[in-house]
Order: sequence, then structure tokens, then C-alpha cells
Amino acid sequence: MGTKFGMSGRSNPLTAGVGGMGSGAGGGGGGGGGSTVGQTSSNPASSAVQIRDSGQSAAGQYWISLPSVGTQQIYCEPSSSFAGGGWMLAWKCTRGSRFPFDSNYWTSTNTYRETDMSRSDSDAKYHTYNYYSCSDVLAIFPDLNNGGQASGYGGGWSWYQPNINMTMRSRLQSQYQISGNPRGQNMWQGSGFSSQGGHQWYGFYYTFGGHSTNTRWGFGWNNEGGPGSNDVISGIGLQRSGTSAGDHIYCCQNYTGVNRTIRAEIWVR
Repeated sequence: MGTKFGMSGRSNPLTAGVGGMGSGAGGGGGGGGGSTVGQTSSNPASSAVQIRDSGQSAAGQYWISLPSVGTQQIYCEPSSSFAGGGWMLAWKCTRGSRFPFDSNYWTSTNTYRETDMSRSDSDAKYHTYNYYSCSDVLAIFPDLNNGGQASGYGGGWSWYQPNINMTMRSRLQSQYQISGNPRGQNMWQGSGFSSQGGHQWYGFYYTFGGHSTNTRWGFGWNNEGGPGSNDVISGIGLQRSGTSAGDHIYCCQNYTGVNRTIRAEIWVR
């Protein structure tokens, strides 16, 4: 079933719900055939939460019944030690440009290398991104500093957001501000992302920063008090840099982070 990743990172009381055993949109269903739920195509699970709740904890591929496309093999992390467990991989990127902001991978129901059932350093997009209406979403940046908003996933930075209640394909096409003060909060502090000293914004689908700084999930920065001439872009699905994920400085930063492309993963629950 694959390798279970060990504990690392640090938890945060502001996001204690990430470890809750009751989290997730899945549950119920499954049964029949005598096989353990999720182990065969004839007895698929409704989600990785159901796999977790059935007592299974090994990371690897499981059979999941998804809306519209039916039963699919999906890479899952059911163990409760992995940020509370019950997670399904929806998307991942290497340090590159397969998934910039304007790519139709964000908006269409296509997939890319969907048979890649691993957390390897590569690009992939799965039907869990397209069709699974998730309660929670987790982003992991394996090659940034350890820490963030979750723990137990094997190292790197993390963002965690509950109460999504839609597919990630819908979420990353609709603007939603999570924070107006990310420099003072745990989605940014200690991460390795850069910043500017004036305007600050964190959330989904940032599109009003000027200078082509549109971002599918991440930060909006400017050295002035408002948006319109942003010069630092950080996050997932970036326009100005044309990269899948990264931290890029063009001018006027007040903090210099890694300033490069980065790896990223998106998980749904």
C-alpha cells in the first residue's frame, strides 16, 4: 500500500480542527463483497475519511467512488498521524511551469498523469481536484521550511483551510480572502515566502494586484497601502512568473524569502 510518512512539522492551536477525527466530507457507504472498503473496485470507499474510520492507516492507492467519473484509484493518506488523516491527493507540482495561473488545468476537468500514485517530485492532477466536494483542503510545500498550519506529513510548510464545501476546481476560480494580515499569522511566519511591507492579502484566487500578479492560492503583497502595483508573488498557480508554485520578487520587498520555484501538493478531505 505504500510508505507511511512520519511525523514532523508543528501543530498550531488556531487550526486544531485539522487533527479532528470527525473532519471531512466522506463517510458512510461501502460494503458488501467481503473485502475491506477501498481495497477493491467492487467495494470502493466514498472518501479517505471512510478508509481512516474503517481502521486502515497505510498510505497508498485506494479505490474511491467519485461523483461524475465513478470509481477511481486515488492516492490517500488515511492515518490520523498525517494532519488528522482522511486525505486524498488532488494535485501536485514539481519546480516548474506546468500549472501557471492561466493554465486550463485549473478550470477544466482534464487530468495530468493521473496514474502517478505517489508523493514523488513530479506534476500531476487528479479527478479529486475536479469532482470531490471537500470540507477541508491542505497544501504542503515539501521544499520549504518545516511548520505552518498542520503536522505529521513528513516535512515542509503547510496551509490548512476548513469549510471549503465545494470542489477545488470551483474554489480556485472564486475569490475568497482568508486573511488581511498574513505577516502576523501562521500561514506566512517562518515559511520562507517573501513579502512586502504595505498591502497584504492571503486566500484563494487573488486577481486585483496589478502587474499580472494573479494567484490561484496564496498571497497578495505591495509596498504601498493598497493593491495595484504588486511586486512580489507567492503561492500556487502564479501568473507573472508563469510557474506552478513559487516565491518571486520583482521589486521592493521588505522580507526576502526563497525567491524561486517551489514544489507543492494539494490534498482534499
